[in-house]
Amino acid sequence: MRKWIPTILAVVVLLVGWMYAASQSYFREEAAEQVKLLGIQAGDIQAITIHKPAAEENSTASQESSQLKLEQGVWQMVEPKAYPLNGYAVSNLLDALSAADQELVVEESPTNVEKYGLGTDAARLDIQLKDQRKIELIIGGQLPADDARYVRVDSGAVVAVKSETISGIELSRRELLDTTPFNLDESNVQSLDWEAEASTWILKSTAQQDTAEKQWTFNGAELEATDAVSLIGKIKNITTADDVRPASELKNTVPRFTFIAEQNVNGQMISDVYRGLTVASDPDQIWVITPDGEWAYALQADALKDVEDSAEALKK
Repeated sequence: MRKWIPTILAVVVLLVGWMYAASQSYFREEAAEQVKLLGIQAGDIQAITIHKPAAEENSTASQESSQLKLEQGVWQMVEPKAYPLNGYAVSNLLDALSAADQELVVEESPTNVEKYGLGTDAARLDIQLKDQRKIELIIGGQLPADDARYVRVDSGAVVAVKSETISGIELSRRELLDTTPFNLDESNVQSLDWEAEASTWILKSTAQQDTAEKQWTFNGAELEATDAVSLIGKIKNITTADDVRPASELKNTVPRFTFIAEQNVNGQMISDVYRGLTVASDPDQIWVITPDGEWAYALQADALKDVEDSAEALKK
C-alpha cells in the first residue's frame, strides 16, 4: 500500500490544481470580442445622407436622396425638403449605426463587389461626423446561408452584419418622417373640439382632486375614460401614406373641418388648431394643415369618417 501513496498524493495534487484552475476560468474559452462596424458613438454623427437603391428609384415615394442634419442640437431633414422628422425614428437610427457589430470578414480585399450586391445599385449612407470625418456605408445582398447582409465601409473589406441590425439602419424616408398630423397625448389632453358639417362635438377633461383617473365629458355628458382615450387614440394614430407637402402648394381649397386641441404640457396650456381642407379635383383626399400653417398631410376621407362615426356613437 505504501508504494501507492506517492501516486495517490500526486493525483490529489493534480485534482486540487485542476479544480482551482477551473474555478479561475483558466479552461474557459475567451469569448470572441465583437468588432464594431463603424467604431463611432451616436453623438459623433453630424449628418446622414441616405441614397436609395437604383431598383427603388421609380417607387411612389420621392426619388431624391434624403439628408438629415443636426442643427442647433435638433435633427432636421434638409434635403429634398425640410420635412418634419420623427425624433424617435432618428434616435433609433443613430443608435443602430453606433451599435452595429461586424459578424465576420467575408473578403479582406475584394476585387468584385458586384457579386455581393455592393455595386453602384446598392443602398448607401454617407455619414459625416462632427470632427469632419466622412464614412461611406454600403449595404448589399443577403448571405446565402446566414441571416446576414454583405456590408462594406468605405473601400474596406466585405463583412457580414446581421439582417436584424441592417433593418434598423436601412430606413426609407417615410420611416423617418413624422407621418401623424395630430400631435396628441391623452395624458395631456384637456379638451378636443371638432367642428365639421357631418359631425360636431366637444370632449373635455374634468380634472378632480385626489382622483387617480381623469374624468371626461362628451358634449356635456359624462363619458367613460376608456371611451375618451379610445377616441383620442383614433385621432392621434391617423397617418399619411405620402410625403407631406408645404401647405402653400394647395390651391382652391374648400374647408372640411376644424379641430382644436387644448393640452396641458408641463403646466402650460397649449391650444393647437388643425384645419382640414379638400381640393375640388380630389374630394376623397383631405389635407390636414398643421397648427403652424406650414405643412399639409394627405389623408383619405375614410380615415376621418371613422373618427366622426366613432364620435357620433358616443352621443347620448
